[in-house]
Amino acid sequence: RSSDLDKNLLHWRQMTVFLEALILLLVAFIPLNQNFLANALTSFACGMQVESFRKIRGNAVATTMCTGNLRSGTDALSVYAREHKPEQLRQALYYFGVIFMFAIGAGIGGNLSAWYGIRVIWVSCILLAVSYLLMEIDKWK
Repeated sequence: RSSDLDKNLLHWRQMTVFLEALILLLVAFIPLNQNFLANALTSFACGMQVESFRKIRGNAVATTMCTGNLRSGTDALSVYAREHKPEQLRQALYYFGVIFMFAIGAGIGGNLSAWYGIRVIWVSCILLAVSYLLMEIDKWK
């Protein structure tokens, strides 16, 4: 049966998340004098993230930066202020929620890296592993 076969196959987005985690795990072992290589690998992982996860619940989002989300959220809020469409308010709050979570993660990550150094990148690997597992669970539902 094709549905059983689909459940046994790895979805391409899961492979992306796995590769991101692997790349970031490797970055933690790159010596500090090789920051150019670490930055290049991290940028590659971010590029994979941006291309693989363009929409969340039907909303186009930027998963590695805030500027596009800020523009989209502000636009939706502006439309809501003019036309009072509840869907626009929901969309604005969605975008601002994504920005808020991004800022929380950046703040926590920045502080942890200042306190514990480069190996804090492993936290990202753990979060990506959790994301991978959630995608696997969702596939079986």
